[in-house]
Amino acid sequence: MKVRLAVVEDIPAINALTQRSIRALHEGHYPPATIESAIRHAYGVDWQLVRDGSYFVAELDRGLAGAGGWSWRKTIAGAHGPNDPPGDPLDPSVDAARIRAFYVDPDLAGRGVGTALLKASEREACNASFARAALTSTLPARPFYARHGYALIEPFELPLPDGSSLTLMLMEKRLRN
Repeated sequence: MKVRLAVVEDIPAINALTQRSIRALHEGHYPPATIESAIRHAYGVDWQLVRDGSYFVAELDRGLAGAGGWSWRKTIAGAHGPNDPPGDPLDPSVDAARIRAFYVDPDLAGRGVGTALLKASEREACNASFARAALTSTLPARPFYARHGYALIEPFELPLPDGSSLTLMLMEKRLRN
């Protein structure tokens, strides 16, 4: 498996992977209508992560296996379009880096793709002087993040435009002392 920085040309493939991953891996955790609403209104590639050079893709011979990254900006979740302004920067001396937008090919879930992307993201956050990392987890992803040392801070509901909501969890981990 090769992990590399994502480039703008990867975005169409990442978007397709995102939808496939969400539909398959969220099944049984959220109602189908909520999954579709979240795909339309909450999920998608954050162009700013790609522009900042903090979003990775994992590739296998067969193609894209996963995507995920980190950020030194305050935005903790949600898609960021190509024309949206960049978010405000975080202060590594007091703020936690953001672990963002992790999606894995559902056929490869549990085979180390997410772990490789998470390790790359945490390494780069440490290199940028962050001592902690925070993320927003979905219900199906919570066990993955917990296995990697992330502790639950608080659950919350993300309201969606159709009136449904997505149950999410704010989680955090110390990267270094």
